[in-house]
Amino acid sequence: MTSTNPAAETSRATARRRSEGAGGREPGTGSWAPLAVLVLAQIGTSSDNAAMNIAVGSLTAELGATLGDIQMATTVFSLIAGAFMIAGGLIGVTIGLRRTMRIGLALAVLGEVVAACAFHIAVLTWGGRVLMGVGACLVTPSVLGLVAALYEGRRRAVAFGAIAGAAALSTLSPIVLGAIMDAAGFRVTFAVLAAYFALVLGTTALLPASAPQAGRKRFDVAGMAVAAAGLALFLLGTSRLSTWGVVFPMAGCPFTVAGLSPAVPLMAAGLLLLALLVPIERAAEAAGGALIPRSYLTSPAVRSGLLAVAMPFFFMGAQGILITPYLMLVAGFSAMQSGMLSLLSGIPMFCLATFLPKLAPRLSSRLIIRIGLAAIVAACLLMALGVEQDAVGVALFAGTMLGGIGVGAVNSQANNAVASAVRGRDTEQSGGIQGAARNIGLALGTAVGGTCLLLAMATLFASGAAEASIAGDLVRTAAEQGSTLMGPDAFAELAATWGAAPADGAALAAIHSQAQADALRLTFGLLGAVMALSLIGTRHLVETATGR
Repeated sequence: MTSTNPAAETSRATARRRSEGAGGREPGTGSWAPLAVLVLAQIGTSSDNAAMNIAVGSLTAELGATLGDIQMATTVFSLIAGAFMIAGGLIGVTIGLRRTMRIGLALAVLGEVVAACAFHIAVLTWGGRVLMGVGACLVTPSVLGLVAALYEGRRRAVAFGAIAGAAALSTLSPIVLGAIMDAAGFRVTFAVLAAYFALVLGTTALLPASAPQAGRKRFDVAGMAVAAAGLALFLLGTSRLSTWGVVFPMAGCPFTVAGLSPAVPLMAAGLLLLALLVPIERAAEAAGGALIPRSYLTSPAVRSGLLAVAMPFFFMGAQGILITPYLMLVAGFSAMQSGMLSLLSGIPMFCLATFLPKLAPRLSSRLIIRIGLAAIVAACLLMALGVEQDAVGVALFAGTMLGGIGVGAVNSQANNAVASAVRGRDTEQSGGIQGAARNIGLALGTAVGGTCLLLAMATLFASGAAEASIAGDLVRTAAEQGSTLMGPDAFAELAATWGAAPADGAALAAIHSQAQADALRLTFGLLGAVMALSLIGTRHLVETATGR
């Protein structure tokens, strides 16, 4: 006898719609072949970030880039991807996830080619990094959306674990990319990445053709514009705090707002636009095409899950802008040696993210995430203890490994926690929103870490130089370089170009070395405090463990 239960009919209709979106396969029983393609795409987008982190020395030598220039290039990618990632997810469910992914991969190829051919850091930043950011905001939500569409239950948990493992595996890419960077420079390195993305684009033939989402009436243009503008203004203001000033404008600030630095006003304007997004999305959902469904705004479980998605990337963004430049510009590590450090975090990160959902499906997902966050807090404190003047100690390496363990534990559960907290078509749209959380976390981590480091360096150096018995004019000139990472010999040589006597140059170099070490310790301490606060925000996580 045919059932007339409305709930059962709704369930079957949902299953049919999601099966159509997955190319006709029954959810949860599809082939693992598409997952291999998604893993390769995830490795590529994550490896691109790693290439930027280890390109510091090459970009400085070949293009004359400063640390601020490199921070801006790194932040632009995350800013673009973070601002448009949610729109990328909506595009995916509107025109089809596979088509969206292919467009994103093609843009990634073009972005890497532009970066490889860049003759100035501005071309690399506003050409290559912008194209790569737009490409990533189409690829990442497609990857996460296809996982949600193709798999269910334990298979979905395993698939999300594989994607998290791919992101972790990409942390090992600096070993290979570092060797290429040392041997041939950044141009060949980005050309290799362009070839990789072209190969991944070819493998997308293995993906099922996904149908546009049924019932969608329109594209939320207003929501996309407001969200993108709000996120862009907030992240831009955050990223320029160190170069434009927090309150009063610094030298080189392009404009002022009532005589003050524009950084904080830009952040405030961005937050105001994001607040206006709430009523806009309520109206858009009634019309059938919301950029952010209501469930993502009202559910404590979803908010906790998105925070759990974002915070590991916040940590990795800050870690990348703090550790790698210090190792290469101060401690004298090569790109290859800096890349080898990624083994300490990448291996445990990969193992936990990939295999924990498969081997221990009954462990509490909430407990795993919160233990992982606590491990990251402890890792920050260890890394602070491991910073030495012009060198690094064993504690930094131990903290790096513990951080990898924490990130791997959180990432093994966080994506599935978000997807499991929503229902129906909102699950497929979670890809763009989760991708935005990742990139916003990465951008904020990069911006906050870099800003705190540079501001602390400048303050500590100015204080130390003022107490030394050195001519005032020389101290003022040296203070302009106080927030630049470099070894003592390089700083002494720079001081000589200002007319400093050898003794004064050596004294200033010693003050600078102490200031940058102390600033790095303080920044790692602040990073640990922020990660500790995230434990409060994740108390409403949904439980996804089997049998619970």
